Order: sequence, then structure tokens, then C-alpha cells
Amino acid sequence: MVIALGDDQTQMKVLIVGNGGVSKGFQKVFAEQSVSFDIYHRSIGDLYEMPQKIKTQYDLIIYAVGNIVWKPVRNNTAQDIEEIFKPNAFGFFVLAQMLPQVLKHKGKVVILGANMQRITSPFLSLYAASKSALKAFVEVAKREMRRYSFYLLEPEEIDTPIWKKVPVDPQNPKSPEDFARETLDIIGFTLTH
Repeated sequence: MVIALGDDQTQMKVLIVGNGGVSKGFQKVFAEQSVSFDIYHRSIGDLYEMPQKIKTQYDLIIYAVGNIVWKPVRNNTAQDIEEIFKPNAFGFFVLAQMLPQVLKHKGKVVILGANMQRITSPFLSLYAASKSALKAFVEVAKREMRRYSFYLLEPEEIDTPIWKKVPVDPQNPKSPEDFARETLDIIGFTLTH
């Protein structure tokens, strides 16, 4: 059996926020390694309800929530803004406020951003703006909350259902599982037998 160990050599507690393509990649990789994890997604509660719902302290939190809309700037509605900014940025803003309650000292946070060169294409204004806001917020959070390690990942394309929402085919996308394995390697996620 493989066990993930935290800094105190006890079994690591992992929280995955999201239940889409990328978060399912992490779930599969953890399940393959017999690493237990908790999931927070829509059926448990709205992103804004996280402070009331999450009561455990974790060693690792993975924020892999996102949405996209393909529209010209002039056609974006207030509802589009809420539907894109809430998962892509505002949800993490809420989570960051509660890190002292839900993340152990020296805990790690993985945040799924986006490759800025790829997302500044026409008709992706809200997606680009929301992921840019997320990036700026994480940079400030890193400076203010030095007791944690933040990893803002800006991957090339990952093969997830989000691509069905835009009329663009991904070029050589990674599988969610490969992305999860690479991410865990980057952050130094320790597995022992």
C-alpha cells in the first residue's frame, strides 16, 4: 500500500475543490496510489459556502475549478461574468480567506490557472480576465501568506470537457491524469510504501 505523508509523517490529508476534468485526473491518480482525499464540489455546496462546509485541516488543497464562455466582448452579460468569474477567480478568493482554518502550517495549495498566451484569443475575454485576476491574486497571497506554498499552474491544453464549450480543438492536450502526475511531482508530493 502507498501512503502519502505530511510534514509530521502522519497520513497526508488532501482536499480537491472541483469535480471536473482536471480534478477527476487528480482523483484517479490518488485512487491508484491508495491516497485518501476529500472532494468539495457543487453537490456539497456553492463555492461561496466553503467557509461553512469545510471543517478539516489539510496538508494539500487542489483548486481545479473553472468555466469558459466563447462570446464577443460586446455580447457578454452580467450572468456570463458571474458564471465565469465565480469558479475561475472568486471561489479561490473565498478559499484563500479561510486558509488559516483549513490548511496546515506549511501546507500546499495548487491552483489551476491558464496559459495566458493561449487564452487571449478573440471571444475569450471573460476567461482571460478571470484567469488574469486569479494570477494577480495568487501573487499577492504568496507574499502575504508565506506560511503556505502556492503553486499557480498555467498549463497548455488539458483534455477536459471544457473544450466542448468553445469551437477550438486543443493541440496535443495532456490527459488529466498525466497533468496530475506532473503536478504532484512539481510540488514534491511524497509517496512511500
